[in-house]
Amino acid sequence: MKFRFLIGLAIGTLLVGSSVYAQRSIKKPKRAAPPTFKPNEFSGVFFSDALSQLSGELPNAQSAMAATNQPDKGNAVAANEGDAPLSGKAVWKELISAATIEDIVKESKTRLDGIVTTPAKFSGGVGEARREFTLLAATMAVIAQYPEEIRWQSSAAYSQRIFARMAINCKVGTQPVFNEAKQRQQDLQNLLKGSKLTGSVEEVTWEDTADRGPSMILLEWSIREHLLPFTNNEKKFRESQEEVVKYAELIAMFGNIIQQPGMTDADVEEYQQFASVMTQAAVDAAKAARANDADLTRSAVSRIDQACNKCHETYK
Repeated sequence: MKFRFLIGLAIGTLLVGSSVYAQRSIKKPKRAAPPTFKPNEFSGVFFSDALSQLSGELPNAQSAMAATNQPDKGNAVAANEGDAPLSGKAVWKELISAATIEDIVKESKTRLDGIVTTPAKFSGGVGEARREFTLLAATMAVIAQYPEEIRWQSSAAYSQRIFARMAINCKVGTQPVFNEAKQRQQDLQNLLKGSKLTGSVEEVTWEDTADRGPSMILLEWSIREHLLPFTNNEKKFRESQEEVVKYAELIAMFGNIIQQPGMTDADVEEYQQFASVMTQAAVDAAKAARANDADLTRSAVSRIDQACNKCHETYK
């Protein structure tokens, strides 16, 4: 018994000694000495009272929260996924490019040249003429508000007014209306040649610029005669990618226009939702077409079509 006690005591002594040795063998890391500063060393670098340097009222947390929670008005679009929506003039650049705008104006001139030829020809195509002058008026309105320098900008405000008035008058195909259309056709020709159109510039509302009737015709025309046929198969898509981008951007532009203050039903939440979905789908279609993604483009075009169909079930 005594022998066992002695052995246990020896083992315990060895373990304690080993533990003490291990603790002594671990070196503590060297720590950097804390910095020392001289009195007033940073005097003049930092404000002693930062709040005293601010001007105006401090923001109210409740009002800021209320502003953040305001519903989207629909006439804005995010530049990139996750970005805050753009609005005002900045949004036009994200919806339609300067190159597309130029192509739209030139192509409209070509179509008008086939309509405004003789009084009889014009009378039979007065509906198409109204569509084209509405397209020109709306495009000029966008050019006038474009956030960067763009072709025809110095003539845009006046051009918007004369083309908008022409579109309104194209409800009938009489001789006086034909004569006015010939003059507007010449104005457009001069504009394309580089001449500046000048005249009295009066404010024109969006409703007078792009009345809902011809605007909806333009949207249907863009979808049925261009986007859907251009994206229904891989071959067509590859042959028409530039056209897909152009008409997708045109739809995005009109999607934003029909939500502008004063436009019919623009203050109706359900209508705004349909228009917003269509506009965003058009932006997505243009982006996918530029990326050579036929499937994604087709999917976006399908969403445009669905938004239009659902809207037409309620709004005519």
